[in-house]
Amino acid sequence: MKVIIAGAGDIGTELAERLVADNHDVVVLEKDSDKISSLSNKLDAMVVQETGERISALMDSGIENADVFIAVTDSDELNIMYCMIAKKLANIKTVARVRNPEYTSSNMLLKSEQLGIDIMIDPEKFAALEIAKLIKNPDVSEIEYFAGGKIELVAYRADKESELINQPLTVLPVSPDYFVVGISRENGDIIIPSGEDRFMPNDVIYVIKRTGVLTEFSSMLRSVKKRVKSVMILGGGKIGFKLAKILEGYKKSAMTIKLIEKSSEKCRFLSENLNKTLVLNGDAADINFLKDENIENVDVLVSVTNSDELNILTAILGKKLGVSKVIVEINKPNYEVLMQTLEIDSFVSPRLLVAGRLAKLFRKSSVISETFLKDGSAEIVELIVSKDSPLINKQLKELRLSAKGIIVGGIIRNRKAIIPRGNDVILPQDRLLVFTQSQNLKQVEKLFCDSEYAERYGRTMMSN
Repeated sequence: MKVIIAGAGDIGTELAERLVADNHDVVVLEKDSDKISSLSNKLDAMVVQETGERISALMDSGIENADVFIAVTDSDELNIMYCMIAKKLANIKTVARVRNPEYTSSNMLLKSEQLGIDIMIDPEKFAALEIAKLIKNPDVSEIEYFAGGKIELVAYRADKESELINQPLTVLPVSPDYFVVGISRENGDIIIPSGEDRFMPNDVIYVIKRTGVLTEFSSMLRSVKKRVKSVMILGGGKIGFKLAKILEGYKKSAMTIKLIEKSSEKCRFLSENLNKTLVLNGDAADINFLKDENIENVDVLVSVTNSDELNILTAILGKKLGVSKVIVEINKPNYEVLMQTLEIDSFVSPRLLVAGRLAKLFRKSSVISETFLKDGSAEIVELIVSKDSPLINKQLKELRLSAKGIIVGGIIRNRKAIIPRGNDVILPQDRLLVFTQSQNLKQVEKLFCDSEYAERYGRTMMSN
């Protein structure tokens, strides 16, 4: 597939790297010469200098032969214009990053399809929604919903004093309600667990379960946190503002919300557009200011300033002062691998959220969704099994998928959610949740969506 990306910022670079790794033909349009030099040195992709002649740049990129065009520059207006031109020049699927709510509101004079945009993405809104989910579920480090909300994937961090530390998975009671599908270690390793793998301090444990079902596993793994009554948000940018708006919209919630922003101009905007949030003009890096605002009594601290370094430092400070849960925004890939080591409860990455939302564009049609976990080194894929796959009617334990770094953690059949065990079988048109390391994704597609490959794999398993 040929993909053209306009904009080589964090999101554009992330998309380009992933698409090149998946053997797609990628062209990047960028005006900044430093970004062009950096991208050219590390990516096997064509990079085109964009000098303001947009039509010429698109023609030079080979737009007439492309399948997907993605505009993720820093300008909403430029992204919209790019998509409009791309649609005029080619029969192509278009994606635009649009962050201004005026362009996405129902009162907009021109709809997205009239603007030549097939998919609009708002990374800051994605991040705000993700953080809001984590605030509503204070016991977990990550949470994702699948199959129309019937099944959820949750990640728990193992407390050092947990009764399960140094115990094998075989000590867990067999339950139809949940299934441990992955373990993330402090050193960055992702483990597809077997019964003899052991829980270690600071492990992040990925569990698939039926939504809303309470299990004893979480209380065995860590102390249960209280309901969130107070939230402090550091940073009044797009994510901080959108998060406060979301939290204010929770009708049954009585939580107090404080938002701290250094810019007095932003504070005026925030005060005028937020109704239940206490907006404070202050410096998130000022420890004394945070103490004066009783940071130690806050249930959840959210750090979403425009600096990864400041986000990390304030989160560590919050933990030292007794904050129950800290959530940070991280944009630089190198910092993501540090989160588990630093014992920061949760982090969100706008670029990974966008990459996950757009991944289906480049997968087989039977792939429903793809979600990146942790620092993007693990994924959960929701897919429909090919109806003529030889894997059908085989017990999961016969297929020995865990040896290939793949585990089936959930089955949706006749609208019913099943947490599978080794004796369960895959039936035609089953909807599966598959947990895997990112490097195995092509194999997941081939096994469940490519009948010819699955048949060869099935014959190999039966002969061993």
